[in-house]
Amino acid sequence: MDGEHKAATALRQQLAENERVIARLNQDLAKKTKDVQIIQQISSEITSTLEFDRILAVILDAMERTLGFEHIMVLLHEEAGGRLHVVASRGYPDPGIGAGIAVGDGVIGVVAERKRLMRMGNVSISMRYLASVRERMGDIEEKKDPSAAPALPGLSNVQSQLAIPLLVKDKLIGVIAVESARPNAFDELDEVVLNIVANQSATAIENARAYETVEHLSRLKRFFSPQLAELIVEGGTDDPLKTHRRDITVVFLDLRGFTAFSESVEPEEVMGVLREFHAEMGALIEQHEGTLERFTGDGMMIFFNDPVLIEDAAERAVRMALAMRGRVTEIAKRWRKRGYDLDLGVGIASGYATLGSIGFERRWDYGAIGNVTNLAARLCGEALGGQILISQRVLGELEEVIEVEDAGQLTLKGLARPVKAFSLIALK
Repeated sequence: MDGEHKAATALRQQLAENERVIARLNQDLAKKTKDVQIIQQISSEITSTLEFDRILAVILDAMERTLGFEHIMVLLHEEAGGRLHVVASRGYPDPGIGAGIAVGDGVIGVVAERKRLMRMGNVSISMRYLASVRERMGDIEEKKDPSAAPALPGLSNVQSQLAIPLLVKDKLIGVIAVESARPNAFDELDEVVLNIVANQSATAIENARAYETVEHLSRLKRFFSPQLAELIVEGGTDDPLKTHRRDITVVFLDLRGFTAFSESVEPEEVMGVLREFHAEMGALIEQHEGTLERFTGDGMMIFFNDPVLIEDAAERAVRMALAMRGRVTEIAKRWRKRGYDLDLGVGIASGYATLGSIGFERRWDYGAIGNVTNLAARLCGEALGGQILISQRVLGELEEVIEVEDAGQLTLKGLARPVKAFSLIALK
């Protein structure tokens, strides 16, 4: 009987143990299922927008609300300076936006440098270990103190830290770091989940950056040649949309006889002529690398020596104007066959102007303001069909390379004194 009793007891114990194992397995399965659902939800939210600020907000919300991380920071890599800068954080009294750290410094800098995740359960002990590792690797020659706290947001009593690089095809985008005042607050599962979130975040951030670059490039192409717009985006020149002063050469042009023409034909014919005129002139503007300031019906304003400085601004302006006159002479033959009596008038002047973006939040244009623009516009207004009037200063710069005729002293609207003008004939 004792044997049977022992056997029955052992069986009950085994069954109880099996039930506990099954319960634990079910619990683990439920947690894994939940983790998968969480990851899917976070991935969906992160990849649902191309707005950079919105992506950062989604990352922080998901990590705090869904994953339970209370102290988070996102840093992005600046290749030019070899530094990381805080772009978003959560849970700190001071968000520390803009604070930076060099790649290789501290836990976050080392994670960026080695492009590998790092988890520490006791920061003080781990930092001493990291210092000894660096010393053995020879990094001590750099005289860096890995235990020195960088100027980043952080917990004063931090015990646990988990940092992971944001990578796209081994390209460092930045680092996500989470902290806790509890020792060993993060485990292997946190690593797995955070790694997946980091991969999704890196791709989303890179896509958002690319989208912003395309948008910025598209905006710049409204004002500048495609080559120049790309140079600005790549950092090859200063941002021209910021207000600045510059010595420029301005070209105004419009069609003589356009008012009478537009009053005598159908609107569709007017638009057809303008499309042809704008297309032909636009090609020559790009060819001579001018900056198109604006269209005004049949008129255009172009300037040279901004946003990129050039030594031959006046000469380029003159060469472009002559090419435009020749092109309009050709297409005017077709216009005359249709009964349109149109010709080109041009005014060119050089001088200082204030340049930059003009407008309001939803509608920006690029403009130049100054007496030089008024002078070029008035000269254009005085020019006859086929005539290019230039200012005294333009002649002074190009006297050796252009042929002109004296156009006399012109009394121009809006200008206090008569202006000496010259009619451009050709290049010598």
